[in-house]
Amino acid sequence: MIMAGHGPLRDGLQALVGTMPQIGAVEAVSDVDATLRRDFDRCPALVLLDANLVEGKVWLAVRRVKTRWQRARVIVLAQGVQQQEEAEAAGADAVLLQGFPAGRLVSAIVKLLPQPAV
Repeated sequence: MIMAGHGPLRDGLQALVGTMPQIGAVEAVSDVDATLRRDFDRCPALVLLDANLVEGKVWLAVRRVKTRWQRARVIVLAQGVQQQEEAEAAGADAVLLQGFPAGRLVSAIVKLLPQPAV
């Protein structure tokens, strides 16, 4: 699941992540609160959270995602060191700072998610 506002970042993440064999389906949302209240058939394996979407409450968003979907791995896309520290303290599985290369995101996902059976 990609939690990011509409725009190029979300579109790019959706295109990149959707090509990975570890990912079965990609859902993109822009409202964290509404998404966390929704019922889903399955727990997302991965949540990519754009820290700008939660306006200074990165730690709260990460904790809420981890509480709602305990098995989900959370990668936070942070804009600076303060957001990075908040996300790490809240239990994010990985944090990438603005300007990260696509390969770093791919590596983080590969480390966090099991490889699909062949």
